Amino acid sequence: LFCPTCPQPGINIYPDATDDLSNWKYNWTLIMDGNFKAEHLYDRQTDGQVWLMDGLGFMVSRSSYHKYLVATNHSLERSACNNHRAVNQANSSHTRLETTGIGAMACACHGCFVPHLVVDFQKGERQVNMDYSLSNALQYNMQGIHHVINFYDVNCTYMRKLRQHVGNNKFLKFPTEMEIIPGIGMLLQICSFVHQRCWVD
Repeated sequence: LFCPTCPQPGINIYPDATDDLSNWKYNWTLIMDGNFKAEHLYDRQTDGQVWLMDGLGFMVSRSSYHKYLVATNHSLERSACNNHRAVNQANSSHTRLETTGIGAMACACHGCFVPHLVVDFQKGERQVNMDYSLSNALQYNMQGIHHVINFYDVNCTYMRKLRQHVGNNKFLKFPTEMEIIPGIGMLLQICSFVHQRCWVD
């Protein structure tokens, strides 16, 4: 189940030939972020581990996610913006932890988490993790939706080469007709003033 208010064609709206899903009233507004408190140590005994609902709730499927991580280049990310903990922690070492946190996306208006896209962090909040979460979100009950407003506290760094990352990865897919409108809230004004090159490749 997802937000009963956000427009979902075939779920809570039934557009006909006269409806234009590119209209602003059909926009989705999402917020993405990470939680650094949800750490998990490596298991001492891996035998007998049973995943009761792998990929059936809010977490992504482990097998598909791990295949994506293995096949994807994990380049170090440099932030030209503020001293963001999310970016800095992604470049640090975590030898004892299997999971350094989790990332997720939710409806920014009503706070409902989107199913099947909560991801584990292996080395902090990296773009490679959040790309997978965003890709799943943009394919969840969004057939025909043209615009998504996406809030993220490091969007000034995250959005710079997002399309390039997705286009070069066979595991990720964005609807070609969808426009992603980035937002950071109040930080957008600060970032734009202090670092005018944040949005430049």
